[in-house]
Amino acid sequence: MCNQGNSAAPGSQVPFRNTLAVVSLYVLSGVTQPLLMELAKQAGLADKSCQIYMLFYYFGTASVAILARNDQPLSWERTIKAGLVATIDIVAQTMNYSGATMAGPTIFAIVYSSVTIWCALLSRVLLKRKMSPLQWLSVVIVFLGLGITGLSSLDLGPEVLVGTALVAVGSALHALMYVLSEMVMNNPKEVISAKKYCAVYGTVACFGNLLWQIFYTRQRFDELILSQMRTEGTTYGYALAVLMTIAFMSMVHSVTFFHTVKHVPGGSTTAGVLKALQAVLVFAATSLAFCHRYGGQEMCFTVDKMISLMVVVTGVVLFGKATELVDRQESVGIGTKHMYKRINSLTESEMIASRDTLDA
Repeated sequence: MCNQGNSAAPGSQVPFRNTLAVVSLYVLSGVTQPLLMELAKQAGLADKSCQIYMLFYYFGTASVAILARNDQPLSWERTIKAGLVATIDIVAQTMNYSGATMAGPTIFAIVYSSVTIWCALLSRVLLKRKMSPLQWLSVVIVFLGLGITGLSSLDLGPEVLVGTALVAVGSALHALMYVLSEMVMNNPKEVISAKKYCAVYGTVACFGNLLWQIFYTRQRFDELILSQMRTEGTTYGYALAVLMTIAFMSMVHSVTFFHTVKHVPGGSTTAGVLKALQAVLVFAATSLAFCHRYGGQEMCFTVDKMISLMVVVTGVVLFGKATELVDRQESVGIGTKHMYKRINSLTESEMIASRDTLDA
């Protein structure tokens, strides 16, 4: 899932208008997720111990099962491994979106865009993928940008600092989920549909969150949810609308993610640009929607944030370009290697026949 460049099919197989629409939905759905979490916080639905919004988040991911109903089912071994990966992702996304409610969507967008880089580093460790000097330079640039974000969050109070740290660790764990998913899905012994895998791990994660709601939240629902809703003046209809929108956008993001991976040309470059674009749009949307209306300075445009965003975006896009160059060089190398193998495998009679053909 992380190495998208090699798995992408030619974009010409799908009409350009369809691909453009799907990519637009992928970017916009990614932008709306941290903003929706902020709305959930304003509505009193974001208690960090209850995690009720994460139940709806994973319900949306599990809904991909509707699209994967005709795909070949996973074996028990792969289902168990998908469940273990889902457990890691529960921890990761809980940290990410809890951190988002504490640090604000702008800082979340900047730090979360590092998932692409974490993915590359973990692929180097677990999948033994080599990295070029330009890729390593990109990693250094991204972490420099994250360092600027961390330093600027010190001035915004301890809650923002803790939220920033949660998103940083959550982003790394979410990237680990991608790498482990790739290891499970790319097993040559069993062909696994990407939609089916997404549906399985989404269902496991949704079920795990449901159990938490039953055994923890149910006993504290009035104190931690309903009382907060009354304090914020939130109606039941508005609360349900926010939570169902989180579920719907999660489903859209999951579906469009797999279309983007399969059909959009450009591979890693495209993935990096889209991730960076999401960060920029979240940055802009949060400043327009929430600055001086809700929360504090974590919602507003600052010079430190802009510098950090520009540095991180530069690093992510540069990494995507460097990865595309590496993939291109590997493809040329593989083609040349196959050519030499073909030449070396020619029998003497085949070489004489080829020479006679050329002479003729």
